[in-house]
Amino acid sequence: MAVAIKVPELGDQTEDVRLIAWVVDEGQSVKSGDVIAEIETDKAAVELESEAGGVLLKQAASVGQTLKTGQVIAFVGEPGESVPEPEEEESEPPPQAGASVSQPQAGQDTGRVRATPAARSLARKLGVDLAQVRGTGKDGAISRDDITAAAGPAEAPAGRKLTTMQSAVAKAVSNSWREKPHIWLTAAIDMSAADEFRKQCKDAGGRVSYDAIFLKAMAGAIETEPIMSARLEGEQVISSNGVNVALTVGMEENLFMLVVRDADGRDIRSIQNEIDDLVSHAKSDRLKAEHMTGAYISLSNLGRYPIESFDAIIYPEHSAVLAVGAVTEQPVAIDGGVEVRPIARVSLATDHRLINGIQAAKFLSMVKETIESGTIFQ
Repeated sequence: MAVAIKVPELGDQTEDVRLIAWVVDEGQSVKSGDVIAEIETDKAAVELESEAGGVLLKQAASVGQTLKTGQVIAFVGEPGESVPEPEEEESEPPPQAGASVSQPQAGQDTGRVRATPAARSLARKLGVDLAQVRGTGKDGAISRDDITAAAGPAEAPAGRKLTTMQSAVAKAVSNSWREKPHIWLTAAIDMSAADEFRKQCKDAGGRVSYDAIFLKAMAGAIETEPIMSARLEGEQVISSNGVNVALTVGMEENLFMLVVRDADGRDIRSIQNEIDDLVSHAKSDRLKAEHMTGAYISLSNLGRYPIESFDAIIYPEHSAVLAVGAVTEQPVAIDGGVEVRPIARVSLATDHRLINGIQAAKFLSMVKETIESGTIFQ
């Protein structure tokens, strides 16, 4: 029996996705886990995998079509198998009877050209015909740089429309700010032990970022205050499946929420490796649903910029966010004297409907204690 391949759940706030390319043609053989199409959400371009092996019997959606979560996008089965007629789904309306169907315009393609999802998106934005672009990537794939070069110098427009991802983020942030009563708690953390650990790793030929250190500290603190890894849905408290913490990563004009799963059971070096792997997936447009879902608390670090501290807005699907500023040398009172120490100022925002001030304070205190004492580096 033919297996229906559906648009997967890509997060509570993601309902619509856009089909940007078919990777497999009808009649072509596929294995379970093979990428058959590329879709675009409000967060990123995502590869869609087949859940069964056989041949692609039918492409049930066309490139450029807007699809709903759970909507059938393809059928996979044995050669010659019949496929059921898909149920009516709400998507982009078909042309009216008697209306002429326009031919593809510049920047639109049928998905036959090898190009990364990011390149396809940029081509549509700049009006570049992918068929006229020579790819310089792996196996001749077209990259964003190829699209930029093909587009030539751009004239400065009087204004521009938000991209799909930016528009979705703007809407999500507005909803979160309107629906979630935020409470902020701040603390100053002595990063002396963290800097010593990072130096040891560097001397041994490795690298550990502050992101990995804070993610590990947050995971340990969640064990003390499990409510920090839950969210409120109506009047029901939903706990995450494991201690999963998201890291906010900015790339060009887009933000990604990259999820490190089961962070409590990993050491800091393992967490760093996971971060590097997730960032690599994001840069090469190979993110999957599991890379961006399953966490209800996040870390936002602007420490690479001269930002001492900031208050972050909680991501719509989350209940808390820890905002970290730059690590700077500051005078600190130690045993009646004054010493210069590397200090990071952090701000914890929580959804006050679910997490009260005492719970938030205990969590932040545990993050501070484990980093300053050095227990997470042992």
